[in-house]
Amino acid sequence: MGLLERVQRVIVSRGLIPKIMAQLPKISIIFVAISILMIAILPMDGQYRNTYISENALMPSQAYSYFRETEWNIVRGYRNELVHMENSTSRERNQIMESWLNEFGVKTQIYENRDNEVLYGVFHAPRGDGTEAIVLAVPWFNVDGEFNTNGAAVGVALARYFSRWPVWSKNIIVVFSENPDSALRSWVEAYYTSLDLTGGSIEAAIVLDSPGENDYFDYLEVYYDGLNGELPNLDLVNIGIYIAEHEGMRVSLHGTPFDQIKENNYWTRLKILVASIQSSAFSGLTKTHGNEAFSGWRIQSITLKTKGNSGPLDITCFGRVPEAMFRSINNLLEKFHQSFFFYLLLAPRQFVSISSYLPSAVILSVAFVIAFMDSYINNPSFALPFFSNYTLIPAIVWTVTLVACFILAQLFLILPIPSLLLLINIVISISSIIIQNKKLFKPAVSNRLRSFAFLHLSLILTSLLMVNFPLSFMIGLMAFPMTKVRSITANTAPQIKLENIILLMISNPFIALIIYNNVSSNSGLQGLQGLRVINRLISAWKDMRCWTWFVLCLGWLPSWIMVAISVIENEREPTSHDVKKNE
Repeated sequence: MGLLERVQRVIVSRGLIPKIMAQLPKISIIFVAISILMIAILPMDGQYRNTYISENALMPSQAYSYFRETEWNIVRGYRNELVHMENSTSRERNQIMESWLNEFGVKTQIYENRDNEVLYGVFHAPRGDGTEAIVLAVPWFNVDGEFNTNGAAVGVALARYFSRWPVWSKNIIVVFSENPDSALRSWVEAYYTSLDLTGGSIEAAIVLDSPGENDYFDYLEVYYDGLNGELPNLDLVNIGIYIAEHEGMRVSLHGTPFDQIKENNYWTRLKILVASIQSSAFSGLTKTHGNEAFSGWRIQSITLKTKGNSGPLDITCFGRVPEAMFRSINNLLEKFHQSFFFYLLLAPRQFVSISSYLPSAVILSVAFVIAFMDSYINNPSFALPFFSNYTLIPAIVWTVTLVACFILAQLFLILPIPSLLLLINIVISISSIIIQNKKLFKPAVSNRLRSFAFLHLSLILTSLLMVNFPLSFMIGLMAFPMTKVRSITANTAPQIKLENIILLMISNPFIALIIYNNVSSNSGLQGLQGLRVINRLISAWKDMRCWTWFVLCLGWLPSWIMVAISVIENEREPTSHDVKKNE
C-alpha cells in the first residue's frame, strides 16, 4: 500500500494524468500498431508450433493403402462416361450416377431443392450401429464453374471400393451436388431436418475437387475455412496433410504458388498467415469450395483440390488421400475433441493457437475504448453531468439507429436491387458534411454521440473476437479511421472538412469492403468487383447463413452513422448554463 501511495503522489505531483489524457488520440494509434505488430511476429521462429496428431486413434498412414493401380482402369472407365455428361441436365447426371451406386449396394435418394437436385447414397456399415457417418461430397461443378470430371470419377470409384471392405464401423454417405455452395448447404440442412434416408450423425466430410480429364496433377491444395469463424478440428486438417505428404504430394494452403511450397521462411509464413486471416474473415463471401457447407452442424470438413496437369502424381494418388482419411476417421470411438478448434496455420505443418493471436484483437478493441475516452473526456462538455439531456439524446439516437439498421438489413434481404445500399451510404456520407449549416445537435451531444459510437463498436468487436477472430480483426482495422473524425465549428478550416469526408468514406463498412477488395491482391474476394461485393453479402446469408451481413449492419454501420451525423456546425461550446436551461 505504501508503494502504491508513493506512485500515486508522483503521478499527481507531475500532472501525468492530464498529460496522458491529452495524448489519447496518439495512444489509440499506438495500440493499433501494437495489434498489427503482434500478428507480424507470429511467423518468427519460436512463436509458432509444429502440428501434431492429438488423437492417437487416428493413426494416419499406419495401414497400407490399396486404392492404387488396380483401381486405375475403374477410375478411367467412369471418367470416360462422365466426360459426356457435362452438358447434361442435373437430373440426367444424377440418374446415371444413381444406377452406378445401386450396382454395389448403396441406398440412394434424390433431394430436390428450389434450384436443382442433389443425389446422395448411404452405405450402411457392416460393423456399426448406424448412428455415425462420414461424408464424401463431390460437386458436379466446382467453385470456378469447371466440370468436376476427375473428382466425380474418383468419388464413385471410392464408393465402389468402400462397399467391398467389411471394416467400416461408420456409415459412408456419398453426395453429388450441382455446386459446392447453395446446393450442398441446402442438402446438409435438409439432412438434419427433413430427409428420410439418413446414416446417423455426420462426424466428418471430405470434399473432392479435381476438374479436367488429365491423368496427372502437380500438387494438392487443402481448404479448411468454415463459415462464421468456424474451423474444423485441427486433427482432421493434420491427417489430410500428413497422408498427402506420405503419398509424396506437396500441399498448398491459401493459394501458395507451387514454386513456394517448399520454402519455409518468415515471409512465406507471414503471407500464409495473412491469407489465412483474410480467407476466414471473408469466408462465405469468397469462393466457396464445399467444406463451408457443413459449418454449424459440428461436422469437421475439408476440401481436397488437385492443381496442375503435368506433375508426377496420378489420379489414384488423389484417391488414396480420402481413402486413408476415411480409415483414420473410422477408428474414432467419439467425436473430434482433443485438438484445436481455434488456430491459424502458417504452413502445412506449423500453426499458432488462439492464445497466441487473440491478444492482438483485444488490443485493437481497446483502441476503440481509448477513442471513446478521448471523445468523452477531451472537450469542455466533460464537466457537464452525465445524467442529463446531453447523454439522453445520444442514447435515443443510438437506439433509433440500431433499430433502423436492423430494419434496413431485413429490407435489403428482400429488395431486388441490394446495390442501392451503397448509394444510400454515399448520400449519408456527403450529407453529413452538407448539413453542417443546420444545428442538429449541440456540441456536448455531438461529442457524446461519438462516444456512444466508439463504445458500441468496441463491445461488438470484443464479443466477436472469441467467435470469429479474423472478422473482428479486419473490421477493427477498416473501421478505425472513423475515430479520427473531428467536430466542425464555424471557424473550422476547409482541410479538416475534407479530411472528415475522406475518413467517413473509407470507414463506411460497405465502401471500405469494396476499396479493400480492389486494392488488395490477396483479399480473397477476387472476381467480386464493385457492387457485386454488396450483392454477395446478401446472397451469402440467404444461401449459406453467413452472419457477416448482420455483423456489418448491426455492429459497424450504426457506429458509423452516429459518427457521420455528429459532424455538425457548432457555434460555441456548452456551459453549465445550458444544463440548467435544459433541466
